[in-house]
Amino acid sequence: MNHWSNYWAESKALNSFAESDASTGYSGPIKKYWFDFFSTLKKDSKIVDIGCGNGALACLAVEFSNLHNLNFEVHGIDAADINPIETLKHDKKMLKFLSQIHFHAKTPAENLPFKPNSIDVFISQFGFEYSNISKTVAECHKVLTSKGSINIMAHHPESLISDDTKAGLYVFNEVLHKSPLFLQVDLLLDIAFQVFNSGQYQSWHNNPYNQSISKTIKWVIETLKEQFKEEKYSIWIQDIINRIVSILQNVSTANPQHLRQHLAQQFSALEQHRIRLDDQLNATFTDKKLEALKDIANKFELTLQSTTFDVEQMPFAWSIQIR
Repeated sequence: MNHWSNYWAESKALNSFAESDASTGYSGPIKKYWFDFFSTLKKDSKIVDIGCGNGALACLAVEFSNLHNLNFEVHGIDAADINPIETLKHDKKMLKFLSQIHFHAKTPAENLPFKPNSIDVFISQFGFEYSNISKTVAECHKVLTSKGSINIMAHHPESLISDDTKAGLYVFNEVLHKSPLFLQVDLLLDIAFQVFNSGQYQSWHNNPYNQSISKTIKWVIETLKEQFKEEKYSIWIQDIINRIVSILQNVSTANPQHLRQHLAQQFSALEQHRIRLDDQLNATFTDKKLEALKDIANKFELTLQSTTFDVEQMPFAWSIQIR
């Protein structure tokens, strides 16, 4: 769970789309979808956002409530160690909404901190499916009011998000765990540090080890570019290469040990991103998982309705209602 805790603290994003404009919150058809749903809720509804992250969906609930004087009581739970108000304290616009949300950090959906018959609605945008859905439905059912419901958008296997996730995961697995790229750069920096300590760093450019290993690194980078030349891989591989190049450009002018530490930090950051992508892919609701969720709902005498939510005529997510 540390990879998600670190993400929410360091990305400064409201949701899990930090690489896009959506990092500042949901808008367009997604916002309309949720606003249409919130319009069906009664005044003073008690709402819980499952897997809230830094509060993108919960903020929408507060925004709608404020616009229509509905006095929603909004809670956000997440298994990660989140602290949205501290993380986004410099964003005065978002703080207006965040300050009206009751956040519950390190709170898994499988173990809810609410009393029976106390919650009107559970909502979730790409959060519910990361939990143990059988236990989560049981917990939600326990605390929902008699007319309460669970309303979620979940990852769809045919969405652009899923396609991009698969591409990124493939690149990360190949580069971080099969390619010699990071090992070769680390070797170069290790030798550079030895030369640095010997007082001969001014002649580093002429060092035969530098010339030999640098050629190998260049060859590895060109090989990776060729391997991942398809457009779907380009952003992922270029990001990794840019991180490496920025380190290599400072060899001969910066302390190699500091650069080596930076290299390790970059590897760790990319590895955590890889794990998040793996989580996302495993959480995606395939048809089989959706059928399993229907069976779970039926055990609690609940009905499930699901449709594909499209954006620009492409699948974006599953829209699921359990009541």
